[in-house]
Amino acid sequence: MEAIKIDNTGSVLIDTKKGFKVWLDIHNRGKELIIEWNKYIFFLDNPQDIKIKKFQENCDNFDIASSLAIEFYENHFQPINKRTYGQ
Repeated sequence: MEAIKIDNTGSVLIDTKKGFKVWLDIHNRGKELIIEWNKYIFFLDNPQDIKIKKFQENCDNFDIASSLAIEFYENHFQPINKRTYGQ
């Protein structure tokens, strides 16, 4: 697995290396980071959704993905109030 991208809200994209990517939402609550899977609606007639659902149900996958996401977040995310525009 590898963290590959962060969006402007702090969500981190993880390449699972299993043919699909998943987002983890990260919310900063003071000194605590709250992490959760971004995808929670799955279409049971969609094979890709079933793969992602099974992946996300595995606690080991969450542990690895969330650790990667936290490290990526801490190294790359700049809150809006700390960004400088055009300078």
